Amino acid sequence: MKIFRKIRVRLLKENKLTRYLIYGVGEVILVVIGILIALAINNWNIDKTNKIQETKYLVNIKLDLLKDLASLKYNLNFRKVNYLGTKKLISQINGQPINDITELTINIANTLNVERFAPNNSTYNELASSGNLNLISNDSIKILLLELEEQYKRNNFGIDHETFDYREYISKPIFKHTNTAQLFHVLLGEKTTQQLGISKSDFDNLFESSAYKNGLVITNLLTLDFIGIYETIESKSKKIIKLIETELAHRKK
Repeated sequence: MKIFRKIRVRLLKENKLTRYLIYGVGEVILVVIGILIALAINNWNIDKTNKIQETKYLVNIKLDLLKDLASLKYNLNFRKVNYLGTKKLISQINGQPINDITELTINIANTLNVERFAPNNSTYNELASSGNLNLISNDSIKILLLELEEQYKRNNFGIDHETFDYREYISKPIFKHTNTAQLFHVLLGEKTTQQLGISKSDFDNLFESSAYKNGLVITNLLTLDFIGIYETIESKSKKIIKLIETELAHRKK
């Protein structure tokens, strides 16, 4: 800067105004170029930092979803088995013959069993709460994550509804009209219905409970909804994992 200042002073002393102005413009251009270079370097550093952070988020999202897939597989199987058992119970309450007391006992015990899917979406929650969702540069991944979050909300709403129905229409009638300890001895394979002396007549009062029958109907409607939600979550999770793997593979090249 001292050199530039000396040149300006010399030009003024020599009364070379035109050269002075040209020189001044050139100096401004040099300063602007310097600023632009500095900004470019700064933006490059920011972009590099963001890419590193985005990669960490993508890796963690993939890990969360892989855990979810294992949980979803279990919950889907649980829901499907319970749906069939409950459907048969409803038919038997409506008059279908009961030929297997052990199966009947297990199906009734299973209506007390509750399994709920709880997603591992801590990474997404961190992204959303910190305002860093825009770090995810792949729009397809971002859109699927948002759609997945909507499915999580549907799941939570269904759980709240099911919790109330379970307490009011399933557990109360069973506790009132059956020996729950015997039910679970059979369910866990600890004792047989023959050893416990369980017969169809032990469930007559339960079958006459309109609350229990209505609870089974509502439960199966909710179960069908949960199965649909879980299958959607499973499908979207697999798509996101595949997109993340492709994205991370490109970055290694």
